[in-house]
Amino acid sequence: MQKLDYKKVENSHIKPLNIDVIISAVSGDVDCMMQIIEHYNPYLKKLATKTLFDKQGNEYYVVDETLKCHLENKLMQSVLKFRVEL
Repeated sequence: MQKLDYKKVENSHIKPLNIDVIISAVSGDVDCMMQIIEHYNPYLKKLATKTLFDKQGNEYYVVDETLKCHLENKLMQSVLKFRVEL
């Protein structure tokens, strides 16, 4: 397996997921799946954030929980479809 050069990876300050967690989640381990969701939670929140404006033009940021839930479900479906070749 090729070692990743984190100097070339954008956002290299973010630690990658452990391969054992991914393999267990693909196999259906619920705890490992939750670790993956928690790992991507900040990104999912960012994607689900909407900008709203009131009558005076003030800007508000709100997380659309329904959209965030759909994104989590899509992430779980993608993890379960993922194929790991060792």
